[in-house]
Amino acid sequence: MDLSSRGPAGLFLRIIAEPRPLWWRFAFAGTVVAAALVLRLGLLAWMVEFPPYLLQLPAIIVVALVCGAECGLAAIAVLVGVNAALLPEGPDGGVAPSALASLLSFTVNSFAVWAIAGLVRTTLRRLDSAHAALLSAASEQTAVVATLEALLQHAPVGFAFFDAQRRFIRVNEMLARIDGIPAREHAGRSLADMLPQLADAVTPSLERVLATGEVIADVELEGATPAAPGVWRHFLVSYFPVRTSSEAINLVGMIVVEITERKRAEKAIAASEQRYRLLAEALPKMVWTSSPAGTGDYYNHRWAEYTGVEAPPGEVVEWHAFLHPEEKGGVMGAWEASLASGNPFSRECRFRAKDGSYRWFLCRAVPVRDEDGRVDRWYGSCTDISEIVAAREALSRTNEDLERLAAARTMQLAEANTLLKQEMEERLRAESQLRQAQKMEAVGQLTGGIAHDFNNLLTIIIGNIEAAERRVPADPQDTRTQEIKTQEIRRFLDYGRQGALRAAILTQRLLAFSRRQPLDPRPTDVNRLVTGMSHMLRSALGERVMVETVLAGGLWRTEIDHNQLENAILNLAVNARDAMMDGGKLTIETANAYLDEAYCAEHEDLEPGQYVAIFVSDTGMGMSDDVRARAFEPFFTTKGPKDGTGLGLSQVYGFVKQSGGHVMIYSERGDGTTVKLYLPRLEETPSVPEPAPPRTDGETRAAPAVVLMVEDDDQLRTMGAATLREAGHTVIEAENASAALDALSRGARPDLLFTDVRLGDGMDGRGLADEVKRRLPRTRVLFTTAYARNAVVHQGRLDPGMKLLTKPYSQSELVTKVNGMLDEPALRGAVLLVEDEPFVAMVASQILEDQGFKVTVASHGEAALSHARNAKADIGRDALVLAIVDIGLPDMRGDEVVRRLGEIAPELPVIVATGYATQDISQMFGGRVDVGVISKPYDGATLVAALERLGFRPQGQG
Repeated sequence: MDLSSRGPAGLFLRIIAEPRPLWWRFAFAGTVVAAALVLRLGLLAWMVEFPPYLLQLPAIIVVALVCGAECGLAAIAVLVGVNAALLPEGPDGGVAPSALASLLSFTVNSFAVWAIAGLVRTTLRRLDSAHAALLSAASEQTAVVATLEALLQHAPVGFAFFDAQRRFIRVNEMLARIDGIPAREHAGRSLADMLPQLADAVTPSLERVLATGEVIADVELEGATPAAPGVWRHFLVSYFPVRTSSEAINLVGMIVVEITERKRAEKAIAASEQRYRLLAEALPKMVWTSSPAGTGDYYNHRWAEYTGVEAPPGEVVEWHAFLHPEEKGGVMGAWEASLASGNPFSRECRFRAKDGSYRWFLCRAVPVRDEDGRVDRWYGSCTDISEIVAAREALSRTNEDLERLAAARTMQLAEANTLLKQEMEERLRAESQLRQAQKMEAVGQLTGGIAHDFNNLLTIIIGNIEAAERRVPADPQDTRTQEIKTQEIRRFLDYGRQGALRAAILTQRLLAFSRRQPLDPRPTDVNRLVTGMSHMLRSALGERVMVETVLAGGLWRTEIDHNQLENAILNLAVNARDAMMDGGKLTIETANAYLDEAYCAEHEDLEPGQYVAIFVSDTGMGMSDDVRARAFEPFFTTKGPKDGTGLGLSQVYGFVKQSGGHVMIYSERGDGTTVKLYLPRLEETPSVPEPAPPRTDGETRAAPAVVLMVEDDDQLRTMGAATLREAGHTVIEAENASAALDALSRGARPDLLFTDVRLGDGMDGRGLADEVKRRLPRTRVLFTTAYARNAVVHQGRLDPGMKLLTKPYSQSELVTKVNGMLDEPALRGAVLLVEDEPFVAMVASQILEDQGFKVTVASHGEAALSHARNAKADIGRDALVLAIVDIGLPDMRGDEVVRRLGEIAPELPVIVATGYATQDISQMFGGRVDVGVISKPYDGATLVAALERLGFRPQGQG
């Protein structure tokens, strides 16, 4: 109630209630007292019988009410004093008793009204204070109610209130959006009517709150709502009582938060963690992870297997708890230094096993950084190296023992050395004379055999050419004679060509024996090769020879020339057939073998290690010791002059030795023969199946291309260029490297460089190829040579990525080789792998490296884009040729990375890896043919298939 709004009375009450300064109150009191005295004097003068104190008591009341008790007392004192001075005199000259009694009565009354006025003033001021407090409380309550109303309506969670009959009293807009029903339609309706699918789950909690008054928090519910029928949604619901002033519960409040997306994310994270945890558990090492501060948070089960310590659920036992006491200080110092600097950690140390013994481990840890370069997590592994340390210590002890023995034996050896020198000099002279004699005998046999075979072949070639020349018709008009002569000429030319081919085969066999044959080694599954040859062997050996294969399980792979190995096995099989004149059994067996140092020391050019062994055994007549000793000599044969050249076994020997292998013959007269081939094991294990051998049927048809042919022999260059032009290609001829580079400077852009290795003076073919690749990285290179010891082969083996056509070659072989190279996919280059999961990046990198790519890993989108900008100008084998992008990255979405990569390198193909539906991701890129999509998790076959769809054939094809 506002007292100041009641007119003059309210104004007077406000004057009484408001605090005033002391000078104002005294001034007001003096004015009122003076007015009362003036009125008294005036009225007495005008009205003789007027009571003298009539107006003074109200004046005391006004002063006491307005100015307070102090001013009231002062006013009483002034008035009493003035009235005492104005008392009339009596007849006897003193104060009249009646006047004195009247003044005394006035004084008593004055104090009475002063007390009453003071009490009224105090009461009124207290009432005003109470009224102001009530107004303030009402205002605050109004503001609180408005705030609560706004909070209820705009809260990011749903609110609902129910009465005792579980009917809706009120809901906010968020709850209305969650259940899809307008807020105004909820009032008065039951939960079963509005949300029938959720009513059974919500009703028990409402009844429990009404009955007990307790608060029920964070209850997870799931089900469909009218907002999205058929869509299963997840909610987090809390219930609380709403009490009246009498503490009775008349309403129940409900808070609803939708957590559908959070549940999906939790499910995805749990699946991802489970997938990568399984991968870590499958590793043969002890794997662990830790926070940036070095606190471990995960150890795979191999820790518990080794240490015998099982940590309680939710806890871990740190790796350094099992360190040997002698090494703990140094290891922990290095680990703390790595934590401080962020550098990788690597240390050899001993860990305690569950039986109390200690074994040596190589403990390593690498940091994974976030986009700001800060360490986000440490990934560590511990590899058992006890055997390596033991071998290292044993070797150290052996060296010390050898040094002591050497010092002890020095004197003895010095005495024997003089005698040995004399004996050695005499023996060396004798051996030198013997080797010279044997060399001259071998050279004589070799040159004699070559001269004999080449004379026969040249006789065939020359004789047929002369016969063809004699049959050239003298009269060009005689068409009948010309037709007959043409047929005969073709027959003789064909005989001559066959003789030339036999000469070429003889040359290749000689090169094979001399280990100068160009080879094209590639990863080979020998079991698969032998199985593929079974039908051919049975056809070649005839029905009298039974062929049996015994193939080892888990056979290693070897890097070998596929075709030459087939020829070697076929040569051995044919020799075995000839040794079994009455028929017999041929057995081809494969096995894994290890040749130790002792065995290798007894044989020249043989390194100890792991080999793939091929044993070819027969039940024939066998060999004598002298025949077995000379079996690998060229032109040595036990067959008749017309039954063999004596180059078959020498060719096998040269091929195996050139491939870094070993060959031995085990035979006894009458007990058959076994030839053992040992081929070096290929250490790398490809993740894709071995490709089928290239086509050799001459049916390859490549699109017309530009070929730069560089050959210093004019006739050979002219003939080869004409052949390639007939095949539909554009040929640019050059007689040397300078002419070829001039053609490039004039704007020529060849698809393939076909060059002889030896180009006379100046730059050779390899130098020319390097320069062409520097200018035109995508240009393919085909070398040709008549002799394999040159710049493009090393120990007879082609460098990786090189192609070679060996002279002499036919025109059909030239066309087939050129077309085959043009049909091959582009050279492998670099792959940008954008993946933030370390384990996925590790597995994918291994698959891509096995496919011949150089892999760069980026864990964030910005890092990937930065690398793409820097790599844009790169050329050659390390040029960026592909990007593989995860759709979910820490700093941006994968589709945004793909779009920005398209701006940097428009022609760059991309594979998108996603854990979502691949159809949705494919539609996101509008069906682009240069974008492939694969689902996560993916294996090697899935990734290789995606590469092949984008034009990258699996390694080895082509």
